[in-house]
Amino acid sequence: MRKRRIERNLPFPREEFRTKVRTAAKDRGFRTEQAFILAACENELKRDGHTDANSQMEARLIASMQKIAKEFQALYTLVHVQFALTNSLLQYVLTCTIEPPEEALPAARAGEAQICKDPPPRGTRGRNAEQSDSGGVLNGGKQT
Repeated sequence: MRKRRIERNLPFPREEFRTKVRTAAKDRGFRTEQAFILAACENELKRDGHTDANSQMEARLIASMQKIAKEFQALYTLVHVQFALTNSLLQYVLTCTIEPPEEALPAARAGEAQICKDPPPRGTRGRNAEQSDSGGVLNGGKQT
């Protein structure tokens, strides 16, 4: 059985282009111009196939980068949520004070008023009162 051949005549646009093709075919070891042209067509089709593979790789790379961006956004949101929760808990702890029983309120207020009226006399604050931070700051670091 004979192999069926499909032939096509290719007109060259200029004579100098045909001369370049003949010279390139001989330089590269092809027997005819047609063999050179067929090899060039095969190479072009292979290169086009690589372009498809490259575009698929680029699409996968873009999808991966978008996935990472979403994860970073979720992490950013998580940090905000964690900060808000910590802030709420801190505000609750700082503002939550235990109320004394109703019967102890007058005595507590009287003791508070007494402290405000009569500050303790100097020298009765305790043994290390002058060495504490507040004593040093108030006295400029000097002992009294």
